[in-house]
Amino acid sequence: METYAKRLNNPFRGLLQVVATTQVRALSFDGRYWELQFLCDMHQLKPALRKSVPRFQYARIGQWDTQRGFQPYPLDPVLDRAEVEQHYGAVVAALGNVHAPLPQDDVYEYWLLDEQNAQPLALLASCRTAAEMAELTPRQPCWKAVSAAQLAISYTGEETRRGMPPVAYRLEVQVKARAGQNPLARWYRRNPDGSGQESSQTGGDCALLPASAFPELLLREDWPNNTAQDLCDRYLQRLAPQLLVLQGLSHSARDRLEQMASQHVVEMDRCFHLYPAVADPQRMTAWRVEARLRVACGRE
Repeated sequence: METYAKRLNNPFRGLLQVVATTQVRALSFDGRYWELQFLCDMHQLKPALRKSVPRFQYARIGQWDTQRGFQPYPLDPVLDRAEVEQHYGAVVAALGNVHAPLPQDDVYEYWLLDEQNAQPLALLASCRTAAEMAELTPRQPCWKAVSAAQLAISYTGEETRRGMPPVAYRLEVQVKARAGQNPLARWYRRNPDGSGQESSQTGGDCALLPASAFPELLLREDWPNNTAQDLCDRYLQRLAPQLLVLQGLSHSARDRLEQMASQHVVEMDRCFHLYPAVADPQRMTAWRVEARLRVACGRE
């Protein structure tokens, strides 16, 4: 049985927690509520769909949490109930002993490159094995920000007066411009020291980049003018409570992120159980107390 976490990328939306056997997997966005899925051979179950669907797909079979235990979903009639029940028990038993965050081991990373120096600009995808790279490589590399509908970033008075587009949209545009008209992206295998070995999908390894070449917050933070820098800063500041779930951050990066996230203490408190470390425990405790008080007073 495998237990791990992997990043939800492009746009980044945290870590997906996974507990899996060869036949059943349990997925959770928060480490508390899990959905169980059963791997099906669709070409065997539904021969008429062979030309229109992938052969292997996961079917949702139920959900689990500590209070209610396993709650099954109605099964597709083509599934063998006895076979499903035979396989999901081991995963359900394991969930009772799982504590998030699980180890993050998606060490293969697909980076959009800066047109000027061919250095990593923004993370597009990540995976755990080289075999997954081909499936996750898009035809046209393009970085996406979390939409304004999902991540509200306040307008300045000037932005409101001028009716400007959302911060996330403008940041996407400037990342696209920095990548150039013919954007390039490369896969790297990250090493324990943070360096990255360029990885070919044909199996060969080549250039090695130092850890400093890879943006810790998954997006380059050095921009050529104040306007562009402000967009990047405001976006990362708003995303900080979620970025703190990243594993392997340096102490200085985590400390900076915690200060950025202090503007959103309620969200930070909700995500806290997924943080692998805390740079300043005393400060974090104070912010979490503030968050509980805000919730109690209805001032989220």
